[in-house]
Amino acid sequence: MAPHFQHHLQTNIQCTFWMILAGATFAASNVAVRLAADEMHPFVVVFLRSVFAIVFLGHIFLGRNFNWRPGLLFRLHLLRGVLQATALLCLYAAIAITPIATVIALAFITPLISGAGAIMLMGEPSRLNRWLAVATGFAGMLVIVRPGIAVVTLGTVLLLAYAVQQAASNLTAKVLIRSEPATSVVAWMTLLSTPLTLVPALFVWSWPSPAGWGLVAFVGLSSTIAHVATTQAYRVADITVADPMIFFRLIAGAILGYVFFAEVPDLWTLVGGTVIIGAITLLGRDTMSPATKAQ
Repeated sequence: MAPHFQHHLQTNIQCTFWMILAGATFAASNVAVRLAADEMHPFVVVFLRSVFAIVFLGHIFLGRNFNWRPGLLFRLHLLRGVLQATALLCLYAAIAITPIATVIALAFITPLISGAGAIMLMGEPSRLNRWLAVATGFAGMLVIVRPGIAVVTLGTVLLLAYAVQQAASNLTAKVLIRSEPATSVVAWMTLLSTPLTLVPALFVWSWPSPAGWGLVAFVGLSSTIAHVATTQAYRVADITVADPMIFFRLIAGAILGYVFFAEVPDLWTLVGGTVIIGAITLLGRDTMSPATKAQ
């Protein structure tokens, strides 16, 4: 076996492992949110999850390289904290009332919105393939939502609001990452968004049971693992290899939704989700193409 082929095979296997882990933990986090929401308001779940996230990120805050005085960048950190807080509030409220597979499928449009925003607001190359990917992704979203044909639920509206705010948060992070380490950007986001999520939580506050505490801790842990695993997948392989595997999130969500809540995703969700994933793949391939890199 040629060394180059063997190395390529090994990186693809590693990428597959990390993307499967990310998909499984992402879907498991959504299930835990739904279960926790049975005994406490989703806003309370968001706040407690954020508290646990700060604990899991404690090593970053205590590290010698963490910048406690970001100066003018603090305004961008604060903006991202606000965007992330409102995005999570919308997402967790939607999870409580929406089938898990639908939640995951509609959340896929976030990178497409980020891609469009990067072109319009950040001067990234405006290429036909990119706009085709964005248009295809939104077509997939319309397949799932079917406005004018099916009733557009509150959960769907909340998920679309989440996608827009999460995309804005991602674009803000892209600006911050030019001057700040990635770990600091994530840590500041968590530190600032946590007290912001406390405000709406106080209006619907209830203390969780011991099982509820366990669920909330699991949400914080599993969502952290999902982010780390996705980052690792992008680190060991090209995005063109990793992004198509995001489809496993939809599969995992469908399986866990059926096991825990007897939810069976409808055909529109599966078809629309597949179209959106295809659009993400097209966008990733254009981003990684030699022509794009040369610009």
